Amino acid sequence: MYGQYIFNNSVINPAQAGVNDHSQWGVLGRYQWRGVEGAPVTHTAFFNSRLPGNMGFTIGIYQDNIGPVRDHTLQTDFAYHARLSESWYLSGGLRVVASIIKLNLLELENLDPGDPYFNQNLSSGLHLNVGAGLLAFSEKVFLGLSLPKAQRKGFGDANQVQSIVSRHIFFYGGATFDLVDDFVVTPSFLFKDSERAPAQLDLNLVFGYNEIFDFGPMLRSNFSNSWLDAVGFLVGMKVTPSWYFGYMYEYPTNDMNLATKQTHEISLRYFWGAKQRLRIRSPRYFL
Repeated sequence: MYGQYIFNNSVINPAQAGVNDHSQWGVLGRYQWRGVEGAPVTHTAFFNSRLPGNMGFTIGIYQDNIGPVRDHTLQTDFAYHARLSESWYLSGGLRVVASIIKLNLLELENLDPGDPYFNQNLSSGLHLNVGAGLLAFSEKVFLGLSLPKAQRKGFGDANQVQSIVSRHIFFYGGATFDLVDDFVVTPSFLFKDSERAPAQLDLNLVFGYNEIFDFGPMLRSNFSNSWLDAVGFLVGMKVTPSWYFGYMYEYPTNDMNLATKQTHEISLRYFWGAKQRLRIRSPRYFL
């Protein structure tokens, strides 16, 4: 789960690789439900670059923690950008994923020291997967559809950790509109569906000033039990021509707010290299 998906779309769609005008690298940390022991924490490091021949490349390292579970993932994306018309492009991307899930049972407080199931840490071993996505975009509009992990099966040693990979489908889009002077506004949405979790819908409204400062609200809906699952606010700033800092605060509106009032998400991106523009300018929020 990422609140700043509007700034980091390559996480959810391999077709985003190389869409931006610059090469970039970045880091992101999401700290969900602070104050709750074992709450989810996500750390990400990524690199994204346009390649010759209308191609793009992305590599990312991800770690998801929840309780004693550590999910380590390395993924690489390749994309090709094809021109559809004078103002529209279609990008198709493929992803290769390598994952290892570790279960650190020795971190838990064990009420029965003699229980053999809790006297060692476990690992799933290496698991490979593939994904794919499509992205249609113009200078002002983008629309994407992706299946980041297409292979659905259990994996892991029978005597270690066994895990089931669930397919996740992402459908998202947005458009940028000029307001007054140097202000623009970008409404966007992200629909997420999974075989083993409720469907969700994120709505963002990002206001931007002169490509330097961005801010706006976020709403998240959970289709299983609540039309409003969380609310938040995003801010971002280009602190130098090459460095961009982003922050999002989320407040749970479901029953989790009885235990915690906050989720924090922090990102930092660095841009470099000469602009290798397409004949049109890609939407400014693309990673």
